[in-house]
Amino acid sequence: MSIADGRPSLANGRPWLKRIAIGVVALGALGTAGYLSFRWVEPAPAEMSVAQQWNEAIARLGIEPVYPPQEDIAVGDVFVLITDDALNDLGKEPIAVKALKLWHLDLSAPLKQTYAEMYKFPETPDPPGDGKPWKFTSSENSIFGTQTTRGDLPLVLFPGFTIANTRAANIGANSTRWFGGAFGGSATSDITTEVRISAAESYGLPGLVAEAELIKFCTDPVMKLQCTDAEARKQMSIVVGSKIFDQVEDPGTKKKRPRYSVEIAMVSRVFLTRSMHTTIRRAGKGSASAAAGAVMLPVAPPPARPEENSAPAGAMVASGKTEGAVTGEMTKPASTSPGVTTSLQFGNSSVISTVDILQRPVAFGYRSVRWIPGDGT
Repeated sequence: MSIADGRPSLANGRPWLKRIAIGVVALGALGTAGYLSFRWVEPAPAEMSVAQQWNEAIARLGIEPVYPPQEDIAVGDVFVLITDDALNDLGKEPIAVKALKLWHLDLSAPLKQTYAEMYKFPETPDPPGDGKPWKFTSSENSIFGTQTTRGDLPLVLFPGFTIANTRAANIGANSTRWFGGAFGGSATSDITTEVRISAAESYGLPGLVAEAELIKFCTDPVMKLQCTDAEARKQMSIVVGSKIFDQVEDPGTKKKRPRYSVEIAMVSRVFLTRSMHTTIRRAGKGSASAAAGAVMLPVAPPPARPEENSAPAGAMVASGKTEGAVTGEMTKPASTSPGVTTSLQFGNSSVISTVDILQRPVAFGYRSVRWIPGDGT
């Protein structure tokens, strides 16, 4: 600053212009960083496979999942299952990679007996017109009488369910050392799969009946070999290879034990559907913002009023201070001081909806009774 006229010189102002330029570059960099964070989390293929998502969702309904849903799974099917892996989570894996169908037991007789003893209620009539009472159909015979034959399957109702995956990223910085400011960016991405299972049916055996049939199979002189640990692992080697025989150290006992646990399972109940409605929603949104406070420049105070017998303005006195000159201290910006603020908003979304109506019902879940293989003795 020139002391002669009290105005800031251009030479002294240029370093501050440089800092302003640095601030603008930083704002652009933060905007770019926020956008890149959005690109990282924007809708993308889910980290879990479709089979894993399906299995996780169906398991929440309290049944064991079947993926892909298929027609040829029935009550009486006997499987060897891998039920645990000491080195991995098998809960979400499809049945095709952790099970092998060994046999099918013809359980037609106990199924007929079971449903001959069940009640069958009259069908629900169509809803009436406005203002009219809903009259239900009465059965010609006692509804609590046993049925000699049954020509349809019992109905079952499942609530719709949603599979959701969310990814998020945040970036932020706050600096006042060089130019005073705060910067940030955030982004979120949601992928949801809504599934509604319509026209669901089910059939199966009571637990005691199913258990007796599995015990009969595993104690049969010919078939009981299949229920031993050695034979079960031999059969599963067809699916997973030689690693079915791997051993790991038990963290508690420090002894070796099989990596995989295997069991024999017989399907005791099947859940079927004839229609499935699936909706996949992908949505992403993000923002990047940056703000910098006003750059503080040296400002000259108003010149002091000259008084009689006082030292001339700009003269040095004995104390070493300058009368009427700029002290060189920075003034604090007022609340209305100019600043730099920027904000970016971006996002996208998509919806895919499908309705599948099948020619015949397919199994999407089941329940089973289990046999833990022994050493065959």
